[in-house]
Amino acid sequence: MAEELREALGRYKIWKNPSVRGESVVYLGHYRPPDGQYFFFPRDLQELGFGPGDYTVLAPEGALHLKLFSKWQKVKVPK
Repeated sequence: MAEELREALGRYKIWKNPSVRGESVVYLGHYRPPDGQYFFFPRDLQELGFGPGDYTVLAPEGALHLKLFSKWQKVKVPK
C-alpha cells in the first residue's frame, strides 16, 4: 500500500536556482518526496546530496494535493 501511495504521488522535478548573477538555472532531475510527503523539506534535499542554495520544485501533473498546495515550491537549503 505504501508503494502505491508513492507511485500516486509521482516524481517531482527539481532545479537549482542561480546563487550569483550570470549563473544558470540547473535541472537536477526528478525525485519522489520521502515517506509519502506532498512536498520537500530542506533536510530532504540534503539527504539527496544537494548542497546549500535555493531550489525550485515542480509537483507532477495530476498530483493528488494540487488543490491544497502550490505545484511550484521554493526550498532553501541552509549552509
